[in-house]
Amino acid sequence: MARESFFTISEIFRDRKKLTVFLACVAVSILSWLMISLGQDYNSTVFVPVSYINFPENKVLLNNIPDQMAVNVSGSGFDLIQYDESLIEDTLVINLDELKLSVFGDYERGYLDPAILSRSLQKRISGDIGINRVLSDSIEFLFDLKVSRIVKVKPIVNYSLEKGYILLDSLVSVPSEVEVYGPLSVLDTLQFIRTIPFEAGELNAKVGYRVPVVIKKFGNDAIVEPDSVSVRFNVDRLTEKRFMINPEILNVPDSLKVLCFPNAIEVVAQVPLSKFDEITKSQFRLEVDFTQMQEGYMGLPVNLEQWPVLAERVVLKPKQVEIVISKND
Repeated sequence: MARESFFTISEIFRDRKKLTVFLACVAVSILSWLMISLGQDYNSTVFVPVSYINFPENKVLLNNIPDQMAVNVSGSGFDLIQYDESLIEDTLVINLDELKLSVFGDYERGYLDPAILSRSLQKRISGDIGINRVLSDSIEFLFDLKVSRIVKVKPIVNYSLEKGYILLDSLVSVPSEVEVYGPLSVLDTLQFIRTIPFEAGELNAKVGYRVPVVIKKFGNDAIVEPDSVSVRFNVDRLTEKRFMINPEILNVPDSLKVLCFPNAIEVVAQVPLSKFDEITKSQFRLEVDFTQMQEGYMGLPVNLEQWPVLAERVVLKPKQVEIVISKND
């Protein structure tokens, strides 16, 4: 009986000639399979990047629009390999010059038809590849009239002052107003524009920081000029200043005469070093109210009724006075 002729795997790998023949057969088989597969027709979904030009003049876009579209394409494996990459890498530029707008409440609205986009994509492709359809929904554009307004800036800053220091002025920005170009519906009710939140930390000297203003909320193509402001902190060191002030005695009956002891009160205030000479005793007013007297106690509290805004931690010495009452002649 004749012996069957076949090779085992181990024999093939031991014989270099047999191995070469085996690998060549495998390569031919794979190549044949690829040629047959690539020759068949397939459907594929790709994401095409898009950009837009020629937006309507004097209009602000209010909504977000997509920067890519899902597109279903078909063709042979050869064509899809060749053109899929060009579709994905090349941006489709959409011209809005002929975008038809319709009134939508206080706004204007327009649409891009996916069928039109399909035709635009088909023009970019040669060969047998076809654009079946754009899978993304219609692209909607919502516009408002673009106007400009001068708006105050409100700094949004977190800070603290080192002990012994004071902020001389309210927090201000330079410039204090900016010009905003944006949608009429927003700017007509806008009272101020904020800066982005900023952490200034603990302060002990005059300092300024450049802080951007918030623009995004006014529309995708809104403009603010300038787009940042300088937030300035007028910080000064506190120092002590003392005065001797006679309190005013109020609500004394006409039949009585009242004297207080001591007749002068020492006022100790922390004041900014740069404003030391500007703060005077005339800016303080002390009062002693006779109606606050309690039976059996010949003393009255001293009330601080007026003091300058820049005076910090005002202390009275003493905080109450003894009174001497006599009748008028």
